[in-house]
Amino acid sequence: MKTLTIRGVDEELGKLIKDMSRKSELSVNKWLIQMLRRITKLDKKPSIQTHHDLDKLAGNWTKKEAQAFTENTSLFEQIDEDVWK
Repeated sequence: MKTLTIRGVDEELGKLIKDMSRKSELSVNKWLIQMLRRITKLDKKPSIQTHHDLDKLAGNWTKKEAQAFTENTSLFEQIDEDVWK
């Protein structure tokens, strides 16, 4: 494994890198390696994964089925005042 030193990182960039790695719950080193692999296209995984496992369920309702669903779930729109007191 190779070790590299990056010099000349200004305060603004250093803070941004630390913030981004913290948000990703990764060490600065792991985050930087991940970003370098992504921008050099060495990382084979796409940055945004597309899933198609629910495609056949989306948009297949008839107007009648959609209306029935809306009617049957309208009860969930009502607030039970006694419960929220």
